[in-house]
Parts: sequence; structure tokens; C-alpha cells
Amino acid sequence: MGLIKSILTEANPNIVIFLMTSFIAFISWIVKGLIEKPINDSKNTFNKFLEKRIEILFEIKARLNFIAYFIQEQDECDKFKEQIQDLILKDGRTCYLNKEDFDNALKISITPNIDETLLRRTIQTIDEDLASQISKIEDEVIFFKKFSNYNPFKKFVGITLLALQYILSLILIVSILFALVYGLIISAWYVQIILILVITIGLILTNKWLNK
Repeated sequence: MGLIKSILTEANPNIVIFLMTSFIAFISWIVKGLIEKPINDSKNTFNKFLEKRIEILFEIKARLNFIAYFIQEQDECDKFKEQIQDLILKDGRTCYLNKEDFDNALKISITPNIDETLLRRTIQTIDEDLASQISKIEDEVIFFKKFSNYNPFKKFVGITLLALQYILSLILIVSILFALVYGLIISAWYVQIILILVITIGLILTNKWLNK
């Protein structure tokens, strides 16, 4: 430790500043590669999956609605049932459906007599699923409109507000983590157990919130 201190004391300040700046830049590059790239890759995969999922859900929902409209006309219903079967069997698109939607759509498409209760429930389930997926897209659109304005002044204000939100969130999270860690260090054993339970529950709830 004394050797490092003496080297830093005797070294040229400009060289020390250059080395420290280079080291910080290197760490930033590593962090960017380890965090930003996986996030961007995941986002691209998510967007592609979301687009395909919304597309197949809309197509199946349209056929189910036609079946509901023409439920008394067997020929029309059979035509739309065949279309649903084609959609399900085509290009492995069933991977974009959850198990319930897939099972219900398949059952409706291959059963001679239509279960109207199942048909209505399936349409309602797909509607709710679509609303959830579309709300995510609307959030992205609102975010883009808010922080990517063509007006330079509005864009600057938007970016500044976004940066302040990130900074305040970071300060809040770091403060909470510091308080918890500090409490674990100085508190009595029974308080430490309570803090560990609080941290564990907090992590579980945070994970559930992030997965919504």
C-alpha cells in the first residue's frame, strides 16, 4: 500500500490523470458491453416476438369473431375453422401463443359442434392478452414522443428531465441499499435477521414487478 502511495506521489500528475481516465473509460466500456449489449439484444428479440404474437392473435381473433357471427351457418363456420387450423399449423407460429389460447383455438377448430361458452371465453382472453401487449407498445410510443421531440428546446428539456429521473432513482436506490447494509453491520443479531428477511422479500417483490 505504501509503495503504491509513493509511486502515485512521485509520478507526473498528467500521467496519473491520463491513466485514471483511461482506466475509468475501460471500466465503462466493459460495463457497457456486459449490460447494454445483452439488454439491447433482449429488447430486439422481445420486439420481434411481440410483433409476431400480436399478428397471430389478431388473425385468430378475427376468425373466432366470424365464427361467432355466422354460428348458425355451418359452411361458413367450417371455412373459418379451416383457416384457424392453417394459422396454427403454419410456419411454427404456435410458439407465439400461450397454452390456453392454443388449446382453445385448436379445440374450436376441430370440434364439429361449437361450444359457444368456450368461444366467447377464448375471444375475451385474446382481447385481454392483446390489450396487455398493445399497452407495452403504447408505452414505448409515449416515451419516444416525450423524449425525441423535433423541437430542440423540448428535446433538451425532455432529456434533462429523464436524466434527473435516473439520477434521483439511483440516489434513492443507493441510499436504501446503504442503509440496509449499514444496518446489517451495526445492528443486533435479531435486527439483522429482520433486515435479511426484508431484503429477501424486497428482492422477490421487485423481481415480480419487473416481470410484469
